[in-house]
Amino acid sequence: MPTSKTAEHRKSTRYIREDVKVSVVKPSLLGLKETIKCKLMDISSSGLQISTPEKFGAAYNVTVNLAFDSGKIFNIKAKIVNKRVINNYLSIHSFPPIKSLLKDKDISLKRLCLNESDKEINAKFRNLGSSSVKILTPKPLDKKKQYCLIFTLSNEKKHKAWTQVSEYKHQIINHYGIQFEKNNDELGDYMVEDMTTLIFQ
Repeated sequence: MPTSKTAEHRKSTRYIREDVKVSVVKPSLLGLKETIKCKLMDISSSGLQISTPEKFGAAYNVTVNLAFDSGKIFNIKAKIVNKRVINNYLSIHSFPPIKSLLKDKDISLKRLCLNESDKEINAKFRNLGSSSVKILTPKPLDKKKQYCLIFTLSNEKKHKAWTQVSEYKHQIINHYGIQFEKNNDELGDYMVEDMTTLIFQ
């Protein structure tokens, strides 16, 4: 469902915050509690979305711990209401050094893409260095094939570098929608008061 359609059914605005550390406390065997660190995707006064390699059951009761960089902490009882599984394939690629391309301080890297036989592959790039890059793809790459990295510079010139997968890892990430037991007005007010960069969806 497109974001615009989803947003119409939300009771409150969901904000994207990079200054909040999230952990989920779930009950375990013998009444013990297990705390799991998660990545925050978006948050509102009524719930949040997280991603984690950890598996939770459907309609699972948890406690959400929110720690803002400002020092403010919230502990909120909640329930997991939906789940989506994302498969990522992480590959590491090396290529001839590109430092010489960027020796002019007025020239920067504008775009990077990965091609196979002149067809662009859906990919996200991480940890780009002068001679290597990590690439996330929704489908596995062939270790035996050669791929083409295309660097587009700010002056619109393009540089091509042939590369192969040197390391490879399959990652399964679980995305969870979590609903608070009740709307937390204190959290909603604090997010607005503490907001330095307005990013919402």
